[in-house]
Amino acid sequence: METIKYLQFYFVFDRVMSGYDDIFVAIESEILDRFDNFTDEFSFDYDETKRFLMRLAKGDRKRFATSKYLPRPLSSAIISELLDKKFIKIEQSKEIKPIKNRHQKLKKELRRYQIQDKIHFTKRFYRFWFRFIEPNLDLLKNNQKDIVINEIKNEFDHYCSLEFELACIELLSKSLNIPKGQISSYWDRENEIDIYANYDGFTIVAEAKYKERKICKNILNLLIQKCEKSKINWDKIALFSKSGFSNELLGLRDDRVILFDIDDFKDLYE
Repeated sequence: METIKYLQFYFVFDRVMSGYDDIFVAIESEILDRFDNFTDEFSFDYDETKRFLMRLAKGDRKRFATSKYLPRPLSSAIISELLDKKFIKIEQSKEIKPIKNRHQKLKKELRRYQIQDKIHFTKRFYRFWFRFIEPNLDLLKNNQKDIVINEIKNEFDHYCSLEFELACIELLSKSLNIPKGQISSYWDRENEIDIYANYDGFTIVAEAKYKERKICKNILNLLIQKCEKSKINWDKIALFSKSGFSNELLGLRDDRVILFDIDDFKDLYE
């Protein structure tokens, strides 16, 4: 099986499905045609939990984003239930809280600013379900699965972007022998970096691109600028690409920069 197809099966099913070579055929046969088999798995204490999960699957994963549409006590109760059920997990922020000098007031925007953790689904299938299936259950019940599969095909690359980023963390851990728990993303008030690790005095940052075009040197330059802005002193930079790299990057003579293409993911989850 081609490496990209291998990854796509993991991005949806958390495993390769025997008997299938095409991810969309597998989705149609194993999920859309059998959606009734899964609905009992998604039973929760609060009516708003599914709404919370659908928004999480599609959008902002920061913990306090829910306060835009749910009361804080209800949001906390939902998160607590989902953590207990091991349906979600928390990725802690690496951002350092601004230090206030005793004789100096913090700027107004910093006084209001809260450092936020991020929320992840514990299984890729959970995210897929609440991104594409749960919002479209009425269509599936009305035998309109063609509309659903077309939506999945149109949005699939966007869905895969986060899963590819998480796969890059797995690959980086294996390649550099860094404990997986030491690698995460990095975000602060002004910046987001796909992958960040500070382990044993060694710092690596990385960018992951699940695109149909090659990564060019501009991506490297932008990542370096982000590090400067967030005061991150890096030792190595890694770039991960679904579609390869420009000749300029391939010809770069800098052993601080590591390039990973799609073939490097072969048998990642074995």
